[in-house]
Amino acid sequence: MESSNVKNKSSGKRKMSSEDTRSYFTWNLEMECVLADVLRDQINLGNKGDGNWKAIAYSTVAQILSKRFGVHLMADNVKNRFKLWRTWYGIVSDILSQSEFDWDSTKYMITVENQIAWNEYVKSHEEAKRFRFKVIPNWDDIVDLCAKDRATGLGVENALDADDIMSKETNEEEAIHSVSFDLEGSSSAIRKYIRPSKSGEKEGMISLMK
Repeated sequence: MESSNVKNKSSGKRKMSSEDTRSYFTWNLEMECVLADVLRDQINLGNKGDGNWKAIAYSTVAQILSKRFGVHLMADNVKNRFKLWRTWYGIVSDILSQSEFDWDSTKYMITVENQIAWNEYVKSHEEAKRFRFKVIPNWDDIVDLCAKDRATGLGVENALDADDIMSKETNEEEAIHSVSFDLEGSSSAIRKYIRPSKSGEKEGMISLMK
């Protein structure tokens, strides 16, 4: 039986693979912001130890978001999304460790002052290419939740893991970008989850890794 698609724009979609029961989920910006808030609550409840989340954290987050947005979210969806965030953080923080590149906290994307330097960098860091013009509106949340793990060497994905994670988790980029560039016109429900830049500057992000 085909799974039904949720038509509400604020909801996600889940579909079943013909080969197995792996679920795929499409996230939007409001969901990601609420996900970050609930993950912080789980940290305060002690459901993250030694850099790893406890199983109850994933299942609790899935239940809360499912009820909040009227979708069928599974613990594995939450786990994979956080892995994706962690992968993004590792790649982008490595980019920002180079003096020729910076972070634009208003456009939520990296900036390149020296295109020649960028061309040289991506020759040895192919995974960085997709981030040249990638908008990450929830970057502050990603830094907040992933920086400490990276600093201690925990939860670092290798290149194969990163490719696997990014290929399995779908993300409606256009939908997310349309929200991020129209914050004034967006609903108050979304705006209240968009935080002003806490780290903002490149130096602030790098200091979290030390």
